[in-house]
Amino acid sequence: MIVVVDASVAAMWYLPQPYSDRAVGLLGSGHDLVAPELLRLEVGSALLRAVRRKELTRVAAGQVIQSLLPEAVRFLPTGDEAPASFEIAERFGGSIYDAVYIALARALRAPISTDDVELARTARKAGVTAVLVKDDFPL
Repeated sequence: MIVVVDASVAAMWYLPQPYSDRAVGLLGSGHDLVAPELLRLEVGSALLRAVRRKELTRVAAGQVIQSLLPEAVRFLPTGDEAPASFEIAERFGGSIYDAVYIALARALRAPISTDDVELARTARKAGVTAVLVKDDFPL
């Protein structure tokens, strides 16, 4: 099954947080994990904050961005999803960035795994299945 993962879940693979074990469980689940290219920047931002707080080395963060993240997720271009993303954000709320994940999931007819309550709420309003990582994803 294809599962769209957002940056909140991907960051949990490398930066321990509550429910990180459930997020890591997705990696070995056999699901085809996909995300928009935007995920690289969002996870990069989270890693940069961790480096600045001295919770992660610059070298480790670079390794995640360059190799570990692309091994875990299949990145899909989202340029064609821009109009749908705008429509979702305008109609159902949330940010245009969240709407990119929702538009991709809608186009793929796939669920989203997230740790972002607002993204999940917006996805559900848009008719997309969203599973909060704390609720665990059915494997």
